[in-house]
Amino acid sequence: MVYHALVRRAGIPLIFSLFYVYAPAQINTPHDQLQKLTLEAHGLYLNNPDRAIEVNAQALNLAEQSRDIYYQAYCNLLFSKIYWVKANYELATEYGFKALRFFNNSSHHRERSACLLSLARTLTELGNLDKAHQFIHQAMALGKNQSDEVLVADAYREHSFFLTEINELDSALYYSDLGIALFSKFKDSLDLSVLYGRKARIYFQRKEFEKSREYAYRGLAIDSLVGNRRGLGISYYQAAQNEHALGNKDKAVAQLKESIRISSEIGNLNWQIRAHDLLATFYLDGNQPALAAAELKKVSEYKDELYNSQKSGQIQEMQSLHDLESKETTIQLLEQENILKQQEVRNQRLFVAFLLVAVLFLSLLIFVLTRLRSIQDRTNRNLASKNAAIEKQKISIEVQAENLRELDELKTKLFSVISHDLRGPIGNLQSLLDLFTKKLMTAEEFVALSAKLKENLNLTQRTLENLLNWSFSQMGGIKTERKKIEINSSIVEACQLLEEVAARKNIILNIQNGEPLHVWADEHQLQIILRNLIHNAIKFSGFNEQIDILACRGDGHCQVRIKDCGIGMSDAEIEALIGSRAHFSKTGTGEEKGTGLGLLLCKEFINRNGGQISIKSTVGEGTEVSFTLLLAESHSESTLVK
Repeated sequence: MVYHALVRRAGIPLIFSLFYVYAPAQINTPHDQLQKLTLEAHGLYLNNPDRAIEVNAQALNLAEQSRDIYYQAYCNLLFSKIYWVKANYELATEYGFKALRFFNNSSHHRERSACLLSLARTLTELGNLDKAHQFIHQAMALGKNQSDEVLVADAYREHSFFLTEINELDSALYYSDLGIALFSKFKDSLDLSVLYGRKARIYFQRKEFEKSREYAYRGLAIDSLVGNRRGLGISYYQAAQNEHALGNKDKAVAQLKESIRISSEIGNLNWQIRAHDLLATFYLDGNQPALAAAELKKVSEYKDELYNSQKSGQIQEMQSLHDLESKETTIQLLEQENILKQQEVRNQRLFVAFLLVAVLFLSLLIFVLTRLRSIQDRTNRNLASKNAAIEKQKISIEVQAENLRELDELKTKLFSVISHDLRGPIGNLQSLLDLFTKKLMTAEEFVALSAKLKENLNLTQRTLENLLNWSFSQMGGIKTERKKIEINSSIVEACQLLEEVAARKNIILNIQNGEPLHVWADEHQLQIILRNLIHNAIKFSGFNEQIDILACRGDGHCQVRIKDCGIGMSDAEIEALIGSRAHFSKTGTGEEKGTGLGLLLCKEFINRNGGQISIKSTVGEGTEVSFTLLLAESHSESTLVK
């Protein structure tokens, strides 16, 4: 089954391969030797690409000597695949186009499809996605027009790779399943292993680790069975990723070491680098910095080795290509010279006259063509420059449109929430005053309800203040004017304004005064930041608790920490607060409502003042919100970014 898959993928007729296997008589003809060498090179290119290059070079040399055009093109196709394995995408592309020039105009449909798909893969690696997509569709159309399920299956396999690279994971899964169905029908274990590995990668990217692990182990089983050493190293790598994500860290490390061992044996530097880098990450997660450092050192060494080997290989291969083209040019010139000499012998006078006319015509033609080529090159450069400028403008406009759309959605949501939250307290005040003026409520009843109403109006006032500040900041109406401020006095001022709110829950605001620290900040914006963060700590703290507020010195900055012992937050809630521009609101321990606008303001103003915000929290244990400001003693006023 594996041998037939190799033959099918190599594009060599099965009857000749069976003759080679079951009747190993002495090979005399160049055609038989070419068939043997190319089949051997194809069988080696995934596991031992360097040896495959040597064998295929012998085949190409023999094909040139015997003037076998088909095998010259086929050897170029094999070089395209081999250099893709070695990650030399430039040479892979060059050889792929050499092969395509022959097969594109021939009746060898499978070889043509293989050229298209090999080029599509290397062009995807080089970032030329449009051309890669075009080649994949050409190969798929070729397979369907020829009613050849083998070609269609190969196109599905490469299309799933392309879609995975551009992160269209649902479509990638769809084409992977189509390919698996056909390769199962053909009993093609090698390609089944490739697509199982593809599905493992897709599910890992979608964080569906159980499914990813299942397909990784399927690929691992097939690679072990058929002896695909390169695929086996990759399958162990994917299995290790999933085991680590599922918490099986020891098993993940063991599998990753097995991947490293196999990749090292076959000289696959790319996957050795990936595996050592991932192993360093595992060691860091396991708090083993020394082991992580050792792995990262290996990564650096292997990268240097890969760079040197690629550089050397590219120079040698480019020289070989140059020599080959020079030989072909020399042969053509000699043939033309021989023809001219024969014509000169037959009719010297006529030849001289014809040569003079031809020289004059050729000179004129060269001049015209050179002039046209110069004009065309200049036009192409201008068009390319204009296209690049248009593309940049398009990207800029799309980014601005997306930002405006997000801002409009956020504005709509905020005004919807805020209008609902403002309508209630104002309506209650209107109803209360209406009852009082109509003497339907006594003064004692009015006083009794006014305390609760005052609390609602205070919240309404804070909401309006935050809304106005946020609106001004988005419209560019707020200017940040930083000056030298003593941070501890600002903290005390903010706490004094919130003492009444804290007293309702019997919460202690514990200001841990340290040394005097002067920072660069806008005084008004700093007060808004402190009041909102301390108010949030009160909101999510229970009764009779304590909130610690501390300003401490860092490396060139001051860090302000506000720590409560309240209800805490999950990782998803922290990500919603820090990682997006969307507003996030949550009811407090005393049923306090909010709009989420306060934290948006905090993030905006902290960024304007040259700081960063961070949140550490555990559900049920409390939250610590901290932000940084530049220390005045470490930064002069002239160095501040306005």
